[in-house]
Amino acid sequence: MKEAIKIIGFSLIIIGTVGLLVTEFSLESGCTASLLTKVFASFDGVGLATLAYAHWGIRSRQLGNG
Repeated sequence: MKEAIKIIGFSLIIIGTVGLLVTEFSLESGCTASLLTKVFASFDGVGLATLAYAHWGIRSRQLGNG
């Protein structure tokens, strides 16, 4: 399960980063570009939170149960 959570986290970070780069270089500033930037930035944030949980949250739970 821990590996699946890591894969999901890395996938969200990759999607968010590529989306931010595409938005930056292909769209002019406007409402759509601003919305897409916020969406892709939230993917990065959720991906980082998922990786943090996989690294620290699962390990501390396993140590507490053992």
